[in-house]
Formats: sequence, C-alpha cells, structure tokens
Amino acid sequence: MGSRTAVIRAALAGALLAVATATAAAQVPTIAPADQVRVTVVGTELPTGPFTVDADGSIDYPFLGRIEARGLTARALGDLIAKRLVEAEVLVGSPQVMVDLLQTPNKTVTVSGAVNNRGEYRFAGQLTVFDALVRAGGAAPDAGDEVLLIRAPKEGDTSIVEDGSDVITLSRRRIESGEFGEAYLVEDGDRIIVNRARQVYIDGYVNRPGGYTIEPGMTLRQALALAGGVTELGAVNRIRVLRNGKRLENVELDTTIIEPGDTITVPKRFM
Repeated sequence: MGSRTAVIRAALAGALLAVATATAAAQVPTIAPADQVRVTVVGTELPTGPFTVDADGSIDYPFLGRIEARGLTARALGDLIAKRLVEAEVLVGSPQVMVDLLQTPNKTVTVSGAVNNRGEYRFAGQLTVFDALVRAGGAAPDAGDEVLLIRAPKEGDTSIVEDGSDVITLSRRRIESGEFGEAYLVEDGDRIIVNRARQVYIDGYVNRPGGYTIEPGMTLRQALALAGGVTELGAVNRIRVLRNGKRLENVELDTTIIEPGDTITVPKRFM
C-alpha cells in the first residue's frame, strides 16, 4: 500500500512539475516588431545597440546584416547571433552573447465598436486580440459575434482597405473561449472593431414585443421565449417569419432557425 501511495505521489509531482514548466515557458516574452534589443558580446567591443526590431521582424546587426528576431526569446536570439558571428568568421570559439529585451509600450492598437471602453491602447511585445479586448473592458451587452481585425498598412503602402484583403474576420465567442485558431497577434497600428449584434423583431400576440439579440442557432421557439412567449390569443400554428422581405415557408417552432434581421409576427388565433 505504501509503495503504491509513493508511486501516485511521484506521478502527481511529475505532472505538477510539467505544468509549472509549461507555464513558466509560456511566460517567457518573445521578440516582436517595434521592440528593442541590447546585444552584449562578452569580451568584445562590438556595438551593443539598442537595435530596433523592424516591421519585418528582423534587426540590422553589424557584420551580419539582417537577422530574423521575431518570435525568438532573448536567449534564443543571443545563441543565433553567436552562431552567426562564428560562421561569418567575425569571432572564433564559442562567444558568449547576452541579449536584453527592452519591451516598452511603443506600439498601439485601437479598439472600437461594441466594447465597454473604446480607445487606443499602447502595448509592448506581443498582444493577442483577446488581450486587446480585455484592455477595452470586454464586449458590451449589445456586442455581436463578429470581430474585425484591420491590419495597419505596412511602411510604404498607401493603399486603402476596400476589398477586404487587409481585414480578418474573427468570432468573438471563439476568441473568448480560447480557441487556438482565433489567437491572432495584434500588430502595431492595428484596429479592432467589435460589431454590434443585429436583432430580430418580434411583434403581434406576444407578451413583450420588440427587438431582441439572438444567439447563433436559436430556434423560433427560443426566440419567442425572449419576448415572453405567445399570449393566449396568439396563433402558434400561423406564425410568420420574414427574411430579407420574403416569407419563410414551412415554419416550425423547433426546427426553424432564426437569423439576425428576421421579423417574427404572431397573428391572432381564430375565435
């Protein structure tokens, strides 16, 4: 019994160590455009910088030219520079290169639309769309699911976003649920717009006629529940649903999926 308990404890300790290691690794900052790095090659007089990470994610380092730094940790960049210095025969042996990452809030993102605190936010290093929404106080009550990530024009690009090529459409609910595929990184100068939800309009013989925001996949019955349900005088079997100006055929309470912009009318039942 004692040996079994010891094995279980060892397994739990191993699992906790793995989680702690992964958490610590996730917290190590990585280099992003507009960051600055200070490079010290121990025992040499090579320039220390600081060197600014350009929009393409690289730095211009003496004797080596362009070095890709985006996404690397400070330690990884130091190892890369050391390797390149030896390959270029600038130094010999195993040079010790120390890199200090200077992450100052020198980048901006603008968050607008259906959020609680619209405005421009400064950040350093890497920032996800989710983090930007958190800084803006989260989604407002009337927020829809559509989030637009509008890329800032690159240097020298004076084109105006018209054809959608620089616009990334994301799902707010998927962002908030932590889906990896929605974990887009914000770039300096980006704009994030949270679109307001379109409503459905419910009138006729319901308890609370008016406009209501619906969730994706909501049925007719569920939509009617938002309006307090059908009154005693309402004709459940003759409900009309208008979509884009046209009446839907074969409307059923539990199979008809309501879409934003629909108009639902409950007529009076025959007496």
